Amino acid sequence: MNIAQLPTPALIVDFDKMKNNIHEMQQRIDALQLNLRPHTKAHKSPTIAKMQIDAGAQGICTAKLGEAEVMAAGGINDILITTPIAGKNKIQRLVKLYQQYPDYRFIQVIDHKQHIIDISEAATDAGICIELMIEVESGQQRCGVEIGDDLISLIETINCSDGVSYVGLQAYSGHLQHIKGYQERNTQARTVVEDLFNYINNVLTPKGLAPEIVSGGGTGTYEAYQGLGFSEIQAGSYLFMDTTYQDIGDENDQYQNNQFDVTLKVLSTVISHPTPQRAIIDAGMKCLSIDLGMPKIESDDMLSYKTGGDEHGIIHLIDNHEPLQIGQQLILLPSHCDTTLNNFNTLYAVRGSEVIGQFPIIGRGRSD
Repeated sequence: MNIAQLPTPALIVDFDKMKNNIHEMQQRIDALQLNLRPHTKAHKSPTIAKMQIDAGAQGICTAKLGEAEVMAAGGINDILITTPIAGKNKIQRLVKLYQQYPDYRFIQVIDHKQHIIDISEAATDAGICIELMIEVESGQQRCGVEIGDDLISLIETINCSDGVSYVGLQAYSGHLQHIKGYQERNTQARTVVEDLFNYINNVLTPKGLAPEIVSGGGTGTYEAYQGLGFSEIQAGSYLFMDTTYQDIGDENDQYQNNQFDVTLKVLSTVISHPTPQRAIIDAGMKCLSIDLGMPKIESDDMLSYKTGGDEHGIIHLIDNHEPLQIGQQLILLPSHCDTTLNNFNTLYAVRGSEVIGQFPIIGRGRSD
């Protein structure tokens, strides 16, 4: 069908540019001699995850256990769950993944001794061994054990516990992904993890506690770590990009990131035009995430968006812009791709003005 036939608001992706982004990032990570483990919280689709793996990705990341369940059911067989879990219900679900998919690899991130105790007990009762990765504080002040004796204690606790095994460390600095300016961003990203790699080389390795995997980095910082010792990069937003990532700059442009194309968009319809300077569209906060700012109108800098509540978007026309037409469609570029995508059930693949396919967003809402 033609894009104009889609019911709005609709989430669309430029399919060819998305494929180009997949291959561009894979080539860049290959050139760095690292593995790419894309973070699928960006798209929540096993079909798209398969495209990334077919292009050369090592496996995938999921933010939550629920997303891992969706990806495993969709045939993805190497999954890192990047957020710690707690409570018997969650741990039993993790055990069930191992039991349902015995040939798959699941790695669970932890950062506390209680995680090890609880997972070890459940895994031992089930007769399985669960692979654990320890998150290390890397400047974000969120999850993560501090470098030092507490880290060694966690590794040693895993190594002496039944039903679990130590496979590596996670060092993710999410707070630095949107630092503006390529050199400044990479300098900060490298600085916050240098102590960790010094500790790995000077303390953990001599004690026989060196990690098999060191996982981290993102779309904004993947080039910051040459020579440090990361083994895999968790970038995810490169697939779609958004206006926030577009504005961080790259190696050639201080103010705009042109490494990857913005491919994720929201199609909307003008439903009202109360004044010459104000039109209303059918895309409000229930579809457009505004946690990182307002979306932009594609190809028209003389229109600006302001949220009008759950169901409405307010379009301001400036400098004597021609009136919009009731029923006219506008395309918006989200400021945050992950949280915008999570508002929709379907992602429509488009080529030009034609809809060529669709991806069910099976992992939508799986923050469990």
